[in-house]
Amino acid sequence: MPQQLEIVAHAATALLATWLGLTVLTRARSQRGAREFGLLTACLVAWSVSIVIQRLTARPDLVGPSLKAIEDVTASLLPVSTMLVAVALAVEGRRSRVQSAALIAAFGVSAAVAGGAFFYPDQRLAVTPPHLELPGIPGAFIGWAWIGIRVLMLAGALYWLTRALAQAGADLTRRRQLQATLITLSVGSIGGILRFVPGPADAIPWVGVSLIGLAVVLAAYGVFAEGVFLSAEVGGRAFRYSLIVGLGVTMFVGVLIVLDGWTQQALAVDVPILTAIVVITVLALFDPIADRARRLIRGRSTRESAYDRLLQALGADLLTAQRPEAVIAPALARLSRTFGLFGASVETTSDGLIASHGQPAPRSPISLRLPLRNGDEEIGSVTFGPKRTLMPFTPQEIDLLGMAASFLAASLVLAVQQDVQADQLESLSLERSAVMSRGSVLREAIGRVGADSGLHVFALGPLRVERAGQLVRHWGGAKAGTRHAEALFAFLFDRGERGAGKDEIVELIWPDIELKRADLAFHRTLAGLRTTLEPGRGGGNRGDAVTFRNDRYRLEPSLVEWSDVGSFDEEMAAATSANDPNDALSHLERARSLYRGDYLDDCPFYGDSAQAEERREQLRDRCVDLLLALGERYEERGDRPAAAASFRQARSISGGTFPPADAALTRIGASA
Repeated sequence: MPQQLEIVAHAATALLATWLGLTVLTRARSQRGAREFGLLTACLVAWSVSIVIQRLTARPDLVGPSLKAIEDVTASLLPVSTMLVAVALAVEGRRSRVQSAALIAAFGVSAAVAGGAFFYPDQRLAVTPPHLELPGIPGAFIGWAWIGIRVLMLAGALYWLTRALAQAGADLTRRRQLQATLITLSVGSIGGILRFVPGPADAIPWVGVSLIGLAVVLAAYGVFAEGVFLSAEVGGRAFRYSLIVGLGVTMFVGVLIVLDGWTQQALAVDVPILTAIVVITVLALFDPIADRARRLIRGRSTRESAYDRLLQALGADLLTAQRPEAVIAPALARLSRTFGLFGASVETTSDGLIASHGQPAPRSPISLRLPLRNGDEEIGSVTFGPKRTLMPFTPQEIDLLGMAASFLAASLVLAVQQDVQADQLESLSLERSAVMSRGSVLREAIGRVGADSGLHVFALGPLRVERAGQLVRHWGGAKAGTRHAEALFAFLFDRGERGAGKDEIVELIWPDIELKRADLAFHRTLAGLRTTLEPGRGGGNRGDAVTFRNDRYRLEPSLVEWSDVGSFDEEMAAATSANDPNDALSHLERARSLYRGDYLDDCPFYGDSAQAEERREQLRDRCVDLLLALGERYEERGDRPAAAASFRQARSISGGTFPPADAALTRIGASA
């Protein structure tokens, strides 16, 4: 009885995995993780089929060795294939170095074991003999080591999925997809472990295989119901179509078998002429029948049937095609996760708000609002942010989000064109290709977010520094205080190319400590700061982050990829040189969004020193001038509320009493 249960479980697993793997590969092969899932299902099918044939064959001496080799090879590849699927679904951008190294190591070990199983089938990696033994290493130890490696692969897959689930935040769609994947792989991993651990593998092999079969059923639920690889709408259509076509093919094969037997008995004809005619008839009518089946499954109206014909002319699969505007909501969710936004939303001039994710704050000064354009015509806008760090957007982020806005605008334009210009098939085909290309470029660009290691310094207000999108929180090393190291960084950042002497730094940061102890504290703090700025620096290597030349210490300029102070100056210069009033206004608004408060406001030691005060006053005065210019431009436009807000902010930053701002408020009839 146990053997029969094992055979049934393997057969069901092979059938389900074949159906599911081919469905995903043929309908979602461009989706992330689809090819890895195809590899996993292929290994699962080959493994189960080889075992079923071994159990049922009447010639085990003839086919047994080959099938056993297939079983062992695919069994050794299943854990690493599971790991690969988990990483593909858990990671939206680039894999980390740890993940890449783990996958390479896992593939190397699995390939070596698979090669050994194929070329040396008698040298098994098993706990019990006969098994591989090496000089000085018992075979049982090697067997247990291979078991441990496979368990580690499966544990790593579950760990990365769990971590991705914790990072999904409020994105309910991604959370449900990751939950379905995590449950599926958890059940499959338990089944796999029971299948290769001594004891359960020998006594109750059908239990582990049954759990693996259950995991395939759960995978089908994740694909068709939760939108893993396929959207829920597309997955539902694919499920119904596969079910109808599968039943139809099964019935057709059954009819052919019955018809062939009947013709031989009733007509006494050995040539299957009627069977051949039926096959040719079905082949000739297959496309019309399949088209009717698709229309029946989609349930399209007359108007939507015209849309289907347009999609067919564009070369789209009617079962998997979705309207271009359907990608907007998932795109907003992906962008919010990638850039750490509170939310994002899209509005059109005709329909208002059409898609939103999270809690965007369109009127926040640190949100980013970009127009959606169709040529010179503005068709709407997209709002990103604010960022959860409450920091302004950097130029790199603005460029990437500009690409996203271009993609969203193109999607909306394409939707309108497909509805009202269905007869212009050739032009729409080119437009669709352009949109898909933009989407691919956008995905690749998003995947590179955080790949650089340059510093982003936010000094207009409380000092904040980011590296690869992460806030630098610990500045000192094990023997250096983080506040002193942060002050040293601020000192060197502010001085720039001028640098600073050791005596200046010691007098500012350690004014009340005797000279010898202060000198020791300085060098410890400098070493800690260098380690923070260059994490990969070796113990005896000073690195290039802080250089020493002509008795002065300087911060390496290339270390700071971007700073709000530099961007503030650039935006002010661009506003001055802009010929278009609208461009000038945009640059001024961008400069205003960068100014969060007084320069190095909360920086320990250095922020309270006279060294920072001169630069602070200069920047404060420039911001006041900026706000006055903004107010005057809004006043010229007739936008009284915006002008009053700018004048009031100038008054507040200047200290509460500022005659030019007071006069401007009086001029426009606004209260102070």
